[in-house]
Amino acid sequence: MLALKITDLKEFMNQLLIGTTFDQFELVEADITTFNRFSIDGKIRQDFFDSDQCSILNQNNISYSSWKETKPYCYSVIRGKRTPLHFKIIFQLPVRQIQNVYKNQTLSFSPEMISGMYLNLQYKNKELLCTTGISLNTFLPDKTPEHQWDTMVKDFFHRHNIIFEEL
Repeated sequence: MLALKITDLKEFMNQLLIGTTFDQFELVEADITTFNRFSIDGKIRQDFFDSDQCSILNQNNISYSSWKETKPYCYSVIRGKRTPLHFKIIFQLPVRQIQNVYKNQTLSFSPEMISGMYLNLQYKNKELLCTTGISLNTFLPDKTPEHQWDTMVKDFFHRHNIIFEEL
């Protein structure tokens, strides 16, 4: 697990809510507190869709809405002159991208053993913390997947000029 403190909040929030930086992620959950508390469960409800759309979701192993689709709702709650009291956003790397992370690598584990790679954002007390996490289908004594995910997140932040302190 990696913990990062974002040092340029304004730029980060622009990339999060207006830019496309985080659009590749799936939204697991969002909880935003302004004048009310707003919660979004990103889990897709397949019974809302017709059978063709469900088939596409299943073929692509999509269980959560993309940040790109849900971002406008979160933006509408957060925008304004006053900053939120608190928010928590949990992103997941899409399952199909987990396989790509380990493509062309010699591994001591199977990528199918990884059920999720997460990026958690939490804003409170005028600070924004990002933590990483990984969920496994089985016990692995090897921490390589976790360390690789931590490195990927730091590289991702560097590529997008997101300034942070490692905690």
